[in-house]
Amino acid sequence: MRALRLAMPDAYVAALLNSYNAPVLVGNADLDEVFVYTKGKHAGNMADTAAARIAQARLLWHLRQLRFDDVVLAEPTYTPRNIRMAQFILSGPWLGGRRAGTRIVGFEHDDGVSAGLDVVASKAGMDGLHTAQIIMRLANAYGIATDPASTPACRVVPPAGPSRGGARALIGLHISARKPSQRWPVERFAALVERLGAQYDVGFRVLWSPGDEHNSLHPGDDQKAAAFERTLDAANGEKQPIEISFVTTTRLDQLIGALAEVDMMICADGGAMHLAAGLGKPVVALFGDSDPLRWRPWMVNNRVLQPASRDVSEIAVGEVLQAVRELIVECGFGAHFAQFEGIN
Repeated sequence: MRALRLAMPDAYVAALLNSYNAPVLVGNADLDEVFVYTKGKHAGNMADTAAARIAQARLLWHLRQLRFDDVVLAEPTYTPRNIRMAQFILSGPWLGGRRAGTRIVGFEHDDGVSAGLDVVASKAGMDGLHTAQIIMRLANAYGIATDPASTPACRVVPPAGPSRGGARALIGLHISARKPSQRWPVERFAALVERLGAQYDVGFRVLWSPGDEHNSLHPGDDQKAAAFERTLDAANGEKQPIEISFVTTTRLDQLIGALAEVDMMICADGGAMHLAAGLGKPVVALFGDSDPLRWRPWMVNNRVLQPASRDVSEIAVGEVLQAVRELIVECGFGAHFAQFEGIN
């Protein structure tokens, strides 16, 4: 999106996305408009689901009336359903066929199939490339150079609101991960907090996926967050209390707002990690069974930790602590992350 805006400053560029992910692009200065629909599975009861589908149909009809020249399917997959949607948006009045000169830009299938696409992005030679670099191949349709080394940073705009007060540095900890191999034990998080809190004059913000762990549709980590808090209480005892806040975020804009206020993020590979990178935050990323070359934090100072077993539970507290220390130096945070006297 950034590359399109720089190459075509006068073009009308809009994005269509679902309500679950919409906060990622709200306020993005490279877009003229963001169109949002609600998926049926996110709507709630049957009546809300029906209303959401009707609203989605109306939105698609509205987009059709805007007479776009191109629809870019900005995903590194070949999805016939989305191609059909693009064909509908680019159709003529009423039940007419595709308007002349319009284009659907997208990636071919893994087996080379590209039916329905007018401009095809290749999937060849993707080894070693980050997802952001792969997506940039779509820019070839507009004559934009796609040198992987010059791929722009992804940008997320935090919601408007009062900024946090105080000069103390703040470290964010996101303790959730969808894959079991990406889950760092709560006892390790607690030990990390204790060791960082003993060395640096910092505060901590704990974030997690909200909800009950037994919810089959949207399992959450409320129980893990509660266990984390109990573990900290038991470990601290009579020690100097550590400034730490547990922040429940039930909406994506709340998570983005909370991430925007931290100075550094420690988390597993996942959505929160990418949001933190989009906000320009240094990240210590814990990788389990996923590919760091493809999914590492993009265009921010970072340290990726991945054990040979590809199981995050094998990462030692000392390794994370060392990664934090390195980022403090690398980012010039020395004065902000003040060390207690006599501690190195």
